[in-house]
Parts: sequence; structure tokens; C-alpha cells
Amino acid sequence: MKNIAGLLLGIGLFLFGIEMMQETAESLYSEKMKKVIGSLTGNRIRSALTGAAVTGVIQSSCATTVMTLGFITSGMMTLENAVGVIMGANIGTTVTSLLLSFHISSLAPFAVFLGAFIRLFSKSGKLRIVSIFLVAFGLMFGSMSIMESSMTHFSGDVEQLIGNGLGKTKSLLLGFLVTAVMQSSSATVGILQTAAKAGLVTTTDAVFMIFGQNIGAVVPTLLASLGSDRKAKQAAVIHLLFNLIGTALFVLISLFTPYCSLLDKITDPKMRISMAHIIFNVVSTFVLLPFSNPLVRISDKVVSRNSP
Repeated sequence: MKNIAGLLLGIGLFLFGIEMMQETAESLYSEKMKKVIGSLTGNRIRSALTGAAVTGVIQSSCATTVMTLGFITSGMMTLENAVGVIMGANIGTTVTSLLLSFHISSLAPFAVFLGAFIRLFSKSGKLRIVSIFLVAFGLMFGSMSIMESSMTHFSGDVEQLIGNGLGKTKSLLLGFLVTAVMQSSSATVGILQTAAKAGLVTTTDAVFMIFGQNIGAVVPTLLASLGSDRKAKQAAVIHLLFNLIGTALFVLISLFTPYCSLLDKITDPKMRISMAHIIFNVVSTFVLLPFSNPLVRISDKVVSRNSP
């Protein structure tokens, strides 16, 4: 019971830390990011790089995509420009997993203390926002240690329960469902990194969970597009198509090449998960960005012309 309570505490603090970090980054930079996205012209590569950079800063592909839907609805951005931003946002969201793969949890208590100290004694608005960012940073990394400690005690029970692993299909579905419910691929990938570090998931299961997580990450975009105009709905469909095609591509790669075996050569489990996440999004963007116009045409056929 103690280990379950510790795991729940760790997951709760981790999710809260990520949410705080995203909200703080948005409050500091969202206006600047909106101007950057809104100033884009018809250059696919520039759009993708901008999407990656903006999401890398605010750490929420959902926020970047929702901003983009707003620009499309207001007529400030064309659908063709939006494709690159949406694809780039998927790359930007991998920054969190890369940060979490570094072993800097020992800095967590100092970050929380410094953030709390600034919050208590500073009158500056921006410094107080920075203080929340520091506390969020500390919560993220400190909670990872709590989760790892709790999960380690479950490793024997999990091995008896699932044997050699969940299997590719179950792993993909689990990744999709958890991310669709939590509406944050950054959070679910972070939890997956912790599970891998504790030896609870095989590399193959983790890779297929990442595939599912990337599809589940589209759910917030689809929900945000429901009350938008037809062009915004098309952008949401393009986001879905991008992740579905990318997943199909990587499922084939994983089934017919030694992809998972090569990832296994990365000895650090957290870095292994991070690299799998980065490779998926970078390669998918590289392959699909030249096909932006066909994706736009497909979305045009998918979304009813009677849509408002």
C-alpha cells in the first residue's frame, strides 16, 4: 500500500509540475509566440522550424496547435502554412522527454527552494512567474525519483503479470488511451521513461506505446476544432493524418527492421525512450513535410463542405 501511495504521489506531482511549467511558459511567451506564428509566410521548412521552436519553449504541442487553429479561423494564416507548424510542433514536444532523460533530479530540491524563496520575497511580476517555473521544474524531476522508487518495488509483480511484455497491439492501444485521457504526450512519455527505468516495460512495448501516444496527442486538437470553421477542422484532420501515417510507417519499420534492437543498444532507459520519441517525430516530419499539399487535398475531401 505504501508503494502504491508513493506512485500515486509521484504521478500527481509530475502531472502538476508539467502543467505548471506549460502554463508559466505560456504566460511568459505566448504573446511573442503568437506574433511569430502569425507572421509566417508560405515556406514549409520555416513553418516547421517555427512550430518546433514555439512548442519547445511553451512545451505544449496542444497550445501551439490551438493557436494555429485560431489563426486559420481568423484568416491570418493559410492552411498550407499551418501544416508545417503542426508537424514542427510534434518535434518541439520531444524537448520534455530529452530533459527528463538527464540525471539531474538532485537539483530538484534546490529549484523548489529557490522558486519558493523568490515567490515569497520578490515583488516583480516576471520574477514571480519565474519562481513558479522553478518550482514546476523541481516538481517534475523530484516526482520522477518518487515514481522510480515506487515502481521498482512492482517490477517482480509486473513480470509475473505480463510475462515477456504486453505485446505490440496492446502497447499501442494503451499509449493511445492514456494520452487521449491525459491530453499530454509529454506527461505520458515522461511516465513511460520512469517505467522503463524501473524495468516495467520492454523496449518493444515502449516503442509501440510511443506510437499510440502520438495518435492520442491528436485528441485535444480534434476537440478544439469542433467549434471552429471548416479550415480549422481540416487542420485538425491533417494533424491526425500526419500522426496516423507516421505511426503506420514506424510500425512497418519496427516489424521488418532491427529498429527496436538498435534502440536497445542505448543503455540508459530514459534516453532510449527519449530517442525513440525524437526519431519518430523528426523522421515523420522529414518524410511527410514535402507532401503538405496532398494532405491538404485529402483533408478537403474528409471534411464536409457543408461544415460551417
